[in-house]
Amino acid sequence: MNSITKLHVLFFFVFIFYAVSCTAKLEKQTYTNVYDLHFAMRFDSAVVYPWRENGAYSNYTIPAYIQDSNRNLFAKKYFKGFPFSKRLRSEYEQRILLPNNNIKEAVIGFEGKGDNIKLVSIILDAIGKQENILFSDTLRFRPDSILSLFTQNINLNNAEMLNVRINVEGEIDKDAYIAFSRLDILIDGKPIDEFPVRTLSPLIVDKKINYTGINVDRKIGLEQINEINDKKIIGLGESVHGNDGIKNLAYQLIIQAVERLNCKLVLQEMPLEQSFAYNRFIQDDNYEFDSSLVINHATINFLKRLRSFNSGKTKDSKVKLYGMDYNSILSSTQSSAMDIFDFITGLNKKSQIPEVDQLSLLLMKKDRNCAINFLDIHRDKIKKLLTAEEIECILHILRVSKQAGDGGIERFIRRDSIMFVNARFLIDKFAKDENVKTVIYGHAGHINPISSYPAVPCIPFGRYMRKAYGESYSPLLFLIGSGEAMAYDEHYNRKDNWLSSPPENSMEYFLSLIDDNVFYTPLTVDFNELTLSRLQGSHHIPQEFYPFNLYQRFKGVFFIKSTDCTHKDEKEISFEKASDRLIMKIKQRQEKIKEIQKRIENL
Repeated sequence: MNSITKLHVLFFFVFIFYAVSCTAKLEKQTYTNVYDLHFAMRFDSAVVYPWRENGAYSNYTIPAYIQDSNRNLFAKKYFKGFPFSKRLRSEYEQRILLPNNNIKEAVIGFEGKGDNIKLVSIILDAIGKQENILFSDTLRFRPDSILSLFTQNINLNNAEMLNVRINVEGEIDKDAYIAFSRLDILIDGKPIDEFPVRTLSPLIVDKKINYTGINVDRKIGLEQINEINDKKIIGLGESVHGNDGIKNLAYQLIIQAVERLNCKLVLQEMPLEQSFAYNRFIQDDNYEFDSSLVINHATINFLKRLRSFNSGKTKDSKVKLYGMDYNSILSSTQSSAMDIFDFITGLNKKSQIPEVDQLSLLLMKKDRNCAINFLDIHRDKIKKLLTAEEIECILHILRVSKQAGDGGIERFIRRDSIMFVNARFLIDKFAKDENVKTVIYGHAGHINPISSYPAVPCIPFGRYMRKAYGESYSPLLFLIGSGEAMAYDEHYNRKDNWLSSPPENSMEYFLSLIDDNVFYTPLTVDFNELTLSRLQGSHHIPQEFYPFNLYQRFKGVFFIKSTDCTHKDEKEISFEKASDRLIMKIKQRQEKIKEIQKRIENL
């Protein structure tokens, strides 16, 4: 056999091997593998959409694998005496793009087992083209230690997607576990794996879309954007936390809205109680800001520009900046009251007003009523240090935090509803007049009025806003084609990672075909369909693109094709370093308490 023949034979076998490999990969593209319906719960290359754990429940169980026959089953375990909860509590969610929208009915089967489980509730939602819930049903059961299958029928007429949410509650003060084996889906009597895995088609818009090009360093034509100029409340929703390009564009929009569109109130997605220092800084030229409270230069510059705008203006002419969120953590080291303690003790360092010292100590007590009642009674003397506005806001957030209860899961899930309570309180107080605008800057999962998916399942902040303010509330979306984002990895290290490239059937890919690097486009009825789009929150995740109806969620899109990643605004930080900072802050707080106690004793 000559060398050429050998080469041909080698090429033939390589081709056959490659073809077989490709065929094998194609065969793996089943619903079971793509959506992990066998609960492997590992970042396998075949799993496109992993199950999402509800972040509110993530600290209340321990993940494990349990041997059953010839297979390891993914499980969540709880041990009596666990510090954060008195029972097992867990929740996972999956949203499946159905093979087509002509399905009549499905039978959903969950196979699993457990011990000391009070109740498993599997909430099944049939989701329509507009991300609306068409039908909903719940499968409830109590598993035992023997692997069993539990089933439920659901109507899928006109449904595009099936949402599955598995909620598990254990018996109080008992060791418990829940093991996940598989999720069976029979569609009109046939296993779902007999259908080809559906993918969304690329966007096709019949007519040329209208857009407004933007130069971030120059005047932005806000007056020509109806979704901003004609609206009282503008919600700016970023699809990605921690991207410098989005942050800089959002800050520029806000500054120019303040300068030209009579925006008198800016709300950010941060706890209200942690924003008092921000607002004091932009109101008071003599206030010395603790730079450690801000982790990036863009925000510092943003605050300085707002301060410059306010300088020399009357009280009513100034813009105000507050957080709309609240500190959902309630522990011996973190709480709303402790955030307020940090703010007022810093202010009182020189003045040492006795009533403020007493209030500071009361804030560290478990009973929040003590601090609330004391502040309410001693307003006049505390006004020597705090403004009347600050006192009202502190009383508000202390009462809201108290009403939210002590349960960690419930406090986390209530974030969006409390964001609305805070926003309404602040708008009514500082921006109620029809000619005054409010700009709200937060994550797209909160800002939109349709759904919190794929984040924590709840009614989103935007829906409360739409119900209260109608079409006066205008939610807008920030999307990015390529760049980096700062978020937490699986070990809670804060890291800067490259965002994944937009797939061809995504909104980002469609918008990247336009020549301009930064622009705004209104969302017309042409976009009233499901399409992939990026959504990433506080953590880096393997899957960044999900099916949304952006036309239903937002009025328009600000798009950045790519960002310059040579100048990073925010530094990475390891979990260890962040923990050290927290420990140092706790120690400093304890030292302040001792100082205050000594001052009070010497009165």
